[in-house]
Amino acid sequence: MDNLASLESAINLFYKSQSSDQAKLNEYLVEQQRSQLAWQWTWEFLDFSKTVEVQFFGAVTLHNKLSKNWQEVPESMHNELKEKLLQKIVDFGSTGTKLVLNRLSMCLSSFIVHMLKEWPSAISDVISMFQNEQLPNITQHTQQWILFDVLSGVPEEAVSVFTSIQRVQLKNEVYKNAPFVLKTLEQFICMKCEKQQLEDEDITSLQNAAKCVQSWFKNGLIPLDQCMEISTAILKLISKIYWSISESDGCLSPDESELSETCLKALSNMMVLPDAHKYSGTALALMRMFLELLSPIVKNEWKMDNLNEDIAFCIYSLFITSIECHSRTILAGISSESPDHHEIYVRFVNEILLCTDKPGTYPVEESCSTLAMGFWFMLQDEVLSYDNPVERQRCLAEIQPVYAHLVKILVRKSQLPDENCINKWNSDDLETFRCYRQDIADTLLCCFDVLHNQILKILSDILDEGIAAIQVDIKNWPILEAAIHGFCAISQQIDGIEYDEIAKLMRVLNEIPYETMNEKLLGTALETMGSLSEWVNDNPKYLMSAIQLLVKGLDSSMSSQATLGLKDLTSDCQEDQMIPLSEPLLDACQQALLKGHLANSESIRLMYSIGNIMSVVSTEKIPIYLDNIISPCFTELQMHAEQKNTSDCARLRVMFCLNMISTLFSSLNTNKIKNEKKRIQPVMGEAERPQPILMILQKTMPIFKQICDLYINDIQVVEILCKAIQQALNNLMDDIKPILNDICILILSIFQNKCVPPVNDIAALCILMFFGDESYKEPMRQLLFQIIFYNFRTFEQTPPNKFSDISDLLESFYALNTKIVKKIPTAYSNENMDFVKLMDYALKSITLPETGPLKKASSFIATFVKESRNHVSMTNTILLKGDDIVKTSLLCIAGGIPRVNVDVFGDVFIALNSKYPLEFIVWMKILEAPTFPTTYVNHDEKINFMKAIIKEKVNKRLIQDHIKRFAAKCRGVIEEQHM
Repeated sequence: MDNLASLESAINLFYKSQSSDQAKLNEYLVEQQRSQLAWQWTWEFLDFSKTVEVQFFGAVTLHNKLSKNWQEVPESMHNELKEKLLQKIVDFGSTGTKLVLNRLSMCLSSFIVHMLKEWPSAISDVISMFQNEQLPNITQHTQQWILFDVLSGVPEEAVSVFTSIQRVQLKNEVYKNAPFVLKTLEQFICMKCEKQQLEDEDITSLQNAAKCVQSWFKNGLIPLDQCMEISTAILKLISKIYWSISESDGCLSPDESELSETCLKALSNMMVLPDAHKYSGTALALMRMFLELLSPIVKNEWKMDNLNEDIAFCIYSLFITSIECHSRTILAGISSESPDHHEIYVRFVNEILLCTDKPGTYPVEESCSTLAMGFWFMLQDEVLSYDNPVERQRCLAEIQPVYAHLVKILVRKSQLPDENCINKWNSDDLETFRCYRQDIADTLLCCFDVLHNQILKILSDILDEGIAAIQVDIKNWPILEAAIHGFCAISQQIDGIEYDEIAKLMRVLNEIPYETMNEKLLGTALETMGSLSEWVNDNPKYLMSAIQLLVKGLDSSMSSQATLGLKDLTSDCQEDQMIPLSEPLLDACQQALLKGHLANSESIRLMYSIGNIMSVVSTEKIPIYLDNIISPCFTELQMHAEQKNTSDCARLRVMFCLNMISTLFSSLNTNKIKNEKKRIQPVMGEAERPQPILMILQKTMPIFKQICDLYINDIQVVEILCKAIQQALNNLMDDIKPILNDICILILSIFQNKCVPPVNDIAALCILMFFGDESYKEPMRQLLFQIIFYNFRTFEQTPPNKFSDISDLLESFYALNTKIVKKIPTAYSNENMDFVKLMDYALKSITLPETGPLKKASSFIATFVKESRNHVSMTNTILLKGDDIVKTSLLCIAGGIPRVNVDVFGDVFIALNSKYPLEFIVWMKILEAPTFPTTYVNHDEKINFMKAIIKEKVNKRLIQDHIKRFAAKCRGVIEEQHM
């Protein structure tokens, strides 16, 4: 009794304590629930002398025991358990709390599921018991509530209880009762619908009945052709509830709204039943019923400020769900010879159009239109997938008027809120609308695939409407902005033909008086201009107007869109087209930087455009522009380096300057124009100048070194600096040779202080690019040797249990070595190269829990093994370490690393089996050792795995399957067979 008192006290404390204390109490309470003694004290806790919290815990415990520990109940006790359970339901049904009664109902549901084999008529007996009011002292309403609660729980328990019976067999046994249950529910709903007026108790009972229907459909295996009667009853109920409000204020009460939504969700669950697609005739009949009974409701709600948005949302959701799950059936009506079938298709399409065009602005005034977007993709895919070209063309002609109308709807729905409305929107509304506009843009692209160039004419007409609207009142700018946004959405599909509609758009974009308009109009115009950069490239006479607009945007609050547009334009347009406009454009960019109004990200992005433009400027002017634009960055870097200023403010400025330089290095390349005649020629007699980036680096390498020394422990700063060097290497290629030695010195100077992953990446790039050049072969070999030496030094200084702290360094190091082994293994030709140590640290890396070093090191091992037969020293390394490679790999597979990563060892085993077949057999015999790699696998399972791995020399997928299954066995995990 003392133990029960302590437990009771813990329960009361649990429900009244804070979350931090609840966690500890929860562990204790869960442990008590697992005890077999819980079968005894749970009944004591269901006494009315206990607190509600204790009663609830008792009911929860009883349900857990029935669901998870049914095997603890002797067969001889089954009948006694049923009687005790029913008695408690009667007790709490008459005077108890519904919260506890609900849990007791779930207990009875679980009991019924377990007892179906022993008590086949359990469900019908329980229905009869409650329908005939055989339980004393309980009102009819409560008996109905309990019955529907119990019936709702049966299908849910069938998929969750712990049982020795196969799940499929258990569900089949449960769903043998589905026709009887659905008939019972149908009769109850129809009976209530006959009443002149539904009382509050009726609404509650019907809500429970609807939830019960929903539960049986949600978890069920019910043939769709057995659902017609219950569907008719539910639709009748929805109609009765909705049209009865016409006598009041036209607004459903919360309970009525919830009941209607539950009914509609039940119908949605019915339409997605697992085998519903097999009953196309029934599906069409059901959809016709939906149209007949539900379309008038949504038609009545198709207005601004409608009072029952939730029911409209649920009806449209049902329509969409029905079409998605029976798309082939309904969309076959496009070309069907059956008038009825074609009529259903037409009516459904019209309903989805109305859904898309729901009055009001999403999401503040309506919530339905977003549901329809996916349908338009599905309809387009269905038509375009027809194999018969004649049939496809006929169907396209059928749907093109629909999509033409859809374009007008989408553009109108995408209109931004004006100044009067925007203040009423919160940040969540704005973000939701932004995503909605992106969905509209994607749907317009889908429309383009159906309408092709016809969409340009439609958008052009809407553009005219927008122009006319702002001429009447500039507050009508959202209409014009939406039209421009429509062109932006489809821009990627527009080919290079000089369409009249695009030419008109280009003219309009430059003629709009943005100064008097909302700034968002300019933002969309700038974004659209950038998206049309490829079209401008094909039609260069519009380049000037494009640049004029984007330059105007640089001095506005929409400078972000302007820098994005310039980046696209300068990347896509041919260099020779940019030459006449390059200097004015550079001057404009320089002025924008000097004004200081651009955000850091915008300045960095603008630097990419500056690099592209500067690449086509005459060679004698490039140094002038470089001095004006990029020199301030180096001056600031030098200042911070000399002052040794590492404050947060200085650090941010250093990162900004390095990002500016890196971005310029990625785009500035005077070799972009192959035909030098097209370049503005330098002064007569002037020597050919070196690449501008090279000139910059020759002067500034000391500054880079100073910054590295200052921020050697700041991986983010070093990474940005390395990215700048990497951009220069990728851009200049062979042109960087004059300062290659300086770059190598910089790399080694960093390594002397600290090994950092980005420098490994730079070193790998240098070695791979220049090792093939005879004059640089030896320096690159020495660079590789030094890199390996410094990395080894870091590994040796790291405690064995701290290797996870340098996982990113290990990852970059073995990524470098994998590339070297694969592409230039002769770079390792150094008598001091310690391959054994290289392999030892690779084996250490594959035992780490981090995915990066595991994958890179295992890839290195596999690549090293494949290449080793061509080099004596590498062969000797594998012969010496092969046993360790196999042993470590097996230990990792058996549990040393997360099981999701074990498939990386497929490449290692295939490489060893391919290059060292006889030795591999010997190394794999370690599996014959007792208890290796774990005690979960027996001798026969290990031998079978060994034979399977040795037998397969090529099929990587099969090897990985063997490894995954063996990993599961080694960890004591039951691996389910693939169906």
